[in-house]
Amino acid sequence: MTWRISGLLGAALAVLLSCGPSDSEAMKLKEGSSLSDIGECPLLLCNESRFCGELLFEYGRSPPLCLPIDICDRMECLKQGRTCVLFEGLPAQVRCVEGE
Repeated sequence: MTWRISGLLGAALAVLLSCGPSDSEAMKLKEGSSLSDIGECPLLLCNESRFCGELLFEYGRSPPLCLPIDICDRMECLKQGRTCVLFEGLPAQVRCVEGE
């Protein structure tokens, strides 16, 4: 019986961790912008002009990517009145927050 409970808890945790960001945090690529020059972070390290971070899209988080410092210039928030910001961490997160 114990293995059933641990299996259910593991499945619930997997579902919770796989959920994407909320509409208020999510962003999309601006029309005319591209991410073609962006690659994944090898060992979570990038060169000095880029940082390793995740983008929060409406369909989920990106893998850790080597992002340029001006990544927010290429992105727009799904919800009006929100601003693209960088949250420090390893990897960092680029998401939308309230305010401008």
